[in-house]
Amino acid sequence: MKNTTKLLAAFALLLMTTGTTLAQTKTLRILMVGGGGSHDFARWYGQEDKKTIESTGKYSVTYTEQTDSIPAYLKTADLLILTNNQPINAAGQAAITKFVEKGHGLLLLHAAVWYNWEDWPAYNLNYVGGGSRSHEKLQEIKNLVVNPAHAITQGIPARFEFVDELYRHIPDPASKGIEVLVIGQSKETDAVYPGAFTVKHPKAKIAAITTGHDERSHQHEAYKQLLINAVNWIAN
Repeated sequence: MKNTTKLLAAFALLLMTTGTTLAQTKTLRILMVGGGGSHDFARWYGQEDKKTIESTGKYSVTYTEQTDSIPAYLKTADLLILTNNQPINAAGQAAITKFVEKGHGLLLLHAAVWYNWEDWPAYNLNYVGGGSRSHEKLQEIKNLVVNPAHAITQGIPARFEFVDELYRHIPDPASKGIEVLVIGQSKETDAVYPGAFTVKHPKAKIAAITTGHDERSHQHEAYKQLLINAVNWIAN
């Protein structure tokens, strides 16, 4: 009888341990929305960034450029990545708003921090904390970590450089604010703008990376680590 009790207790402990492991290793579902002009979204986001994120073994990324499908995809998504600059209809805007306001995480990459949608001012105000309307010409820029204590900047060099578009990102004083983690500095003009930051929101974790024009950023080790860190921070 004692042996049977011990076996049952051991079996119960095994089930509890297995359940905990499964919960900890659950693959989170990410929806990434790309598409629009001026960038090869499918190549550098739908392929390169998807590969970088999925290399962690913790995430499954679905990439789409069909913005009409956003409401359907978000029904099964745990986290949303926006990097597009093409139109999003009213249904898509409402679905994204509902998703974020329910506390789901949002990551904004490159084109998604632009002032893309005049019919959706709440997007830039609430989810970007401002935005970009222009950028310097494509050239090598300096990226400088200004908040090395944040989880998103862990393992990132204090300074790294690559060729990209330096977005002239301006915070909106009417927003709840942003926390700048990395700044981009022009080698031509010495102008400084936010390069990576978090957006203050009462319910959701939101982060943004303003660089990402082509392979010179997407295949750079610092960019890839920044991307993974941002996803991990939002997901946790």
